[in-house]
Amino acid sequence: MNRILAALLAIVAVTASAANAEPISWPQELDADSGATVIVYQPQVETFSGNAIEARAAVAVKTPESGNVPVFGAIWIQAKLDVDRNTRTAIIRSISVEDVRFADASESELRDLATFIEGALGVSSMSISVDQLLADLDTGIAGNAGPQLQHDAPTILLSTEPALLVPIDGEPVFRMIEGSRYERVVNTPYLIARGGVDVYLYVGSNTWYESRAVEGPWARAKDIPDEVRQLVEAAEDEEAPAEDVSIIVSTEPTELVVTDGEPSWSPVEGMDLLYLDNTDSDVFLELSSQSYYLLLSGRWYRGTGMVGDISWQHVPNDELPEPFEDIPEESVNAGVLPHVAGTDQAREAVLDSTIPQTAAIRRDDASFSVTYDGEPDFAPIEDIRVEYAQNTSAAVFRYGNLYYACDDGVWYVANSATGPWRVATEIPNAIYQIPASNPHHNVTYVRVYDVTPTVVYTGYTPGYYGSYYYSGAIVYGTGWYYNPWYGPFYYPRYPTWGFRVHYNPWYGWSFGITWMSGPFRFTFGAPAGWWGVGGYRPYPRPVPYGGYRKASIDNRIGATRPSVRPSIYDRADNRARIADRAASPADRRARPATGDFRNNVLTDRAGNVYQRDTGGSWQQRSQGAWQQPQNLDRVQPREPVTRPSVPTGLPQHRDTGSWSGGYATRPQLERDFNARQRGAQRMQNFERHSPPPRSRRR
Repeated sequence: MNRILAALLAIVAVTASAANAEPISWPQELDADSGATVIVYQPQVETFSGNAIEARAAVAVKTPESGNVPVFGAIWIQAKLDVDRNTRTAIIRSISVEDVRFADASESELRDLATFIEGALGVSSMSISVDQLLADLDTGIAGNAGPQLQHDAPTILLSTEPALLVPIDGEPVFRMIEGSRYERVVNTPYLIARGGVDVYLYVGSNTWYESRAVEGPWARAKDIPDEVRQLVEAAEDEEAPAEDVSIIVSTEPTELVVTDGEPSWSPVEGMDLLYLDNTDSDVFLELSSQSYYLLLSGRWYRGTGMVGDISWQHVPNDELPEPFEDIPEESVNAGVLPHVAGTDQAREAVLDSTIPQTAAIRRDDASFSVTYDGEPDFAPIEDIRVEYAQNTSAAVFRYGNLYYACDDGVWYVANSATGPWRVATEIPNAIYQIPASNPHHNVTYVRVYDVTPTVVYTGYTPGYYGSYYYSGAIVYGTGWYYNPWYGPFYYPRYPTWGFRVHYNPWYGWSFGITWMSGPFRFTFGAPAGWWGVGGYRPYPRPVPYGGYRKASIDNRIGATRPSVRPSIYDRADNRARIADRAASPADRRARPATGDFRNNVLTDRAGNVYQRDTGGSWQQRSQGAWQQPQNLDRVQPREPVTRPSVPTGLPQHRDTGSWSGGYATRPQLERDFNARQRGAQRMQNFERHSPPPRSRRR
C-alpha cells in the first residue's frame, strides 16, 4: 500500500486531457504523469443548497506498482456548481475532500490518501448533466413548504367553437397614440384601438375584428382604416385562423377551455379515468366519483360538470384520486404527471426547481438604469422593513439607507433610487422575506453565491420565472392578483391566469393562448413591454399549444425533445456583462473513465462500497475483492447509525446521526441505482435528439 501511495502522490501533477466534446458519462478519471489514476464514480448528493453541494462518491485508485488493480474506497466532498440550464450541464468545481474511507488502509495510509485525493480534486473539475444530478437528489432536499400561494380558481369558461381569450388587466385603460387620432388599450397584450365609436382588435396575419365596445360583441372586420393598420409592424407572420372565432374579452383572471365541437371523452388505458380528447386542455372525469378535474397553471380543480354554473374547487396536488398517479408515461396525458405528487415526474420537477442557472458577473462592466413614472414612489411591504418602488417596471427596493434592484437575474445596489448602480455583493436577508402577496416575490429566487475582486457569482432558480413548490409538485405563478401601476405609463404585474401555461421538463413553463393556433404578443400595451416568460421583459411569442395536441412528456430514448430557451444570462443584451465561465485555479477537467469501468458502483453513508453486476446481484468490496454482502436484506435499524470515526487529523465529515441508518439495504441500493439509470436515460434523450425545425416568431 505504501508503494501505491507514494506513486499516487504524483497525481497532484494531473495532466488529464479534458475532452469537452465528449459526452458526459461516469465514472470519470484523472491521470498522473506517473501513470497513477483516480476513478471517481457518479457522486451521490447528500445536501444541495444554492450552488453548493455535499456528496459522497465511490472511488478507485490504481497505479502501475499495483498492477493497475484498483483499490476501492469512498470520499465525501464539498463543491460548487456552475450550471448551464440551456445545455443542462453543470461543472463540479472548487472541490474540497472532507473525508475518505478505504477499508484496507491503515490510519496513516488514510491520511496520505486524503492528502493526495484532495490535492488531485482540488485543482480539477468534473462534468455532470442536470438530469443525472436530479435523479441522484433525495426528495427531502427540496421538501420545503414553499411560499404562501393563492389557489382560488379563476373564472373558467368553456367554448365548443373556435375562440380567443383576450385578457385585459382590469377595466380597459385607454391612452392616445402619439401622432394619431386613435387611442389604444394599454393594459392588454393585444392591440385594441379605438377611434370614435369603432373599436378594432388585431389577432395576427393581417386579421382584424371590430366592435362598438371593447367587451364586444366582435365581428370579423373587412375594412380597416389605414391609420389603424399602420399600427402593426410591417413584417408580420403570425398565424390566424381562416374561419371566424369568438372573441372573449375578460377583465378578471380567466381561463378558457376550447373543444372541437361538443365535449368528447376517451378512456385513460387501464384505469377509471376519462379524458377530454378534443381539446388541448387537461380535463379528466374520474368515474368512481363522477367528478371533473381540470389542470390550470399546475393546479388542480374539481367540479361537478363542464357546462353551466359550475363551482370549481381547488384540490392540492397530493390529494388527487389514486388513478392520476398511475397514468402511464407513454400516455398522451403524461404531461400532467409533473403535477401529480408521488410520481417520478413530479419529484424531478420539484428537484429541478432547486437547480440554479449560474453566471459570473463582471463587477466593472455590468450596468443598470431604472426609469420611474415621475419621482420614485415607494410603498412598504407588509411585516418586513423593506419598501418597493411602485411606479416602475423594475424591481427596486429600499432597505435602510440603501437601494437594491434586481434586473435580469443580477442584483445591484445604490445610495440613491436613481443610481448610480453597482453590482451588489450581498443582499439583506430582509429582502428574501418578501411574501408571495407582493408582485416582486420572484426576486427572492435570485442569489449572490460568491464574490471575487473582479466578478460576482450569481444565479437564479426557476422561482424567478414563477415556478413554485406546492404539495409535492410544482405550480406556476403565485395565484395572487397584483394591482398594476397607472399613470402616464402603465406597468403590468405578473399574472397567473389567462395565458395557457404548460410545463415541460426540458424548458420549464411555456405560454400559449386559448385558440387552436394563433399569435400572442407580449409587446402590446406597455412602454416596457408586456410581461413575458424569462426575466419579465419583452420576449418572443411563446409556443402555441394547438391542434388538440397534449403536452405529453416522453423521457424515453428515441423521443424528440423540444427546443430549450436561452437563459436570461445568455440574451444578447446581457452577454457583455458575463465573465468567462470561471473554473478553479489550474482547472483540469476530468474525462470519462476508460477501460472496464461501468457506472454501477455506489457507496452507502457508512463508506461501504457496492457493485451491481449485469445479472442484477449486489456485491460488496472487501479484502481487495468483490464478495457476497452480509446482512444486505436486514431491516434498517431504527436508531441512527453513524459512520465509523475517522483518524485524528483527517477532515471530519458531518454527523450522519440525523439519517436513520448509515448502512445500505438492498431496497436502498436498488433505488439509488435505478435513479442513476433514469438520470442517464433522460440525459441521453436530451443529448441525442434535436427538436424539429421551427421558425422563430417575434
